[in-house]
Amino acid sequence: MKQIQLPSGMHDTILEDCMKKKELQKRTEAVYRSYGYLPIDTPLIEFYSTYANVFSSLKEEELYKFVDQDGMLLALRTDMTLPIARVCATKFANSEPPFRFCYCSTVYKVRQSFAGKRNEVTDCGVELIGMDETSDPEVLTCAMDVMEAIGIFPYTLEIGNVEFIKKACEEAGLTAEEGHRCADLIDRKSLVELKNFLNTLDLSAEEREFFLRLPLCSGQGALQDAEAVCFAPSLTAIIRKMEALEAVLNALGYEGKFQFDLGKAPRLDYYTGIIFEGFVNNVGTGVLSGGRYDALFDKLARPMPACGFGVKLDYLLDACSCEPVTVTTVRYPKEKLLEAGKLAQELRKKGPVQMICADVSDVEVSV
Repeated sequence: MKQIQLPSGMHDTILEDCMKKKELQKRTEAVYRSYGYLPIDTPLIEFYSTYANVFSSLKEEELYKFVDQDGMLLALRTDMTLPIARVCATKFANSEPPFRFCYCSTVYKVRQSFAGKRNEVTDCGVELIGMDETSDPEVLTCAMDVMEAIGIFPYTLEIGNVEFIKKACEEAGLTAEEGHRCADLIDRKSLVELKNFLNTLDLSAEEREFFLRLPLCSGQGALQDAEAVCFAPSLTAIIRKMEALEAVLNALGYEGKFQFDLGKAPRLDYYTGIIFEGFVNNVGTGVLSGGRYDALFDKLARPMPACGFGVKLDYLLDACSCEPVTVTTVRYPKEKLLEAGKLAQELRKKGPVQMICADVSDVEVSV
């Protein structure tokens, strides 16, 4: 008999893990509500063209695609940001921002089988749409409050700014293709590859040193390390903005709960300002990620700034625990079903009860 299997990257969430996941969702959503975010849900399926028209560097092989009855190409959503942006640009076209939305939805992305990540994850996050970078501290404190509520310690939030690398590439005269290649190597901290690539570019010694040092500008003293290799006033100006952000977060009581990583540079054609990623103890990958994406709405014919993040609940399950549930058992002979049923009704007022018809002479209760 052939074994019944799931498609690659899919997982069943059962019993204790399912309870953990629901508890994590409950804690996370409580934080979102406290910040004034309201729930939203969108269809699992979007037109493939929606993604293709918005993302210039779309990797088609990462989407689950299929055709509907009219021959239109569809795709399973890969995130919640684009569907929510679509809703804002249509159903809220005549409403004034800002919009605060929260969600907890399943998203799908095809990954290499050896990458060790799931193709199906539950993403629980927020989108703050219609407010500029002055709202960054609010989004970041919400992210740290969520990590506090999740309750896996220690945790930290790593904050970067893609404008730092974008501006450096511009000042150094790199082409768009060279800039994306450089940013990718910096983001992955591939130091040997980065050094070899920089040797192929026409850079000054100062510029080359900047790009080589950038992957190492993380943790304590990251802003000072980055400033030391800045080769243009525009780069120093961004550092000053990050220092001001640090001062605000510290004043709000979050000192020690975050750090900077100026080498973060994912998706230069998507993010436009701060980017951040959350890590917790005993989980080898980021469990929270987000950033500012002010240019997205330009492609949806309603320009608006926006910032958001999501928590991947599935990645947290192995690192957290849940309170054990005590279930009372009522065993009964089949001729005493009614008596056992009435007793179970009373006992359920105090907690969970299961009934089992068994080979017993009378109704029995056990825990």
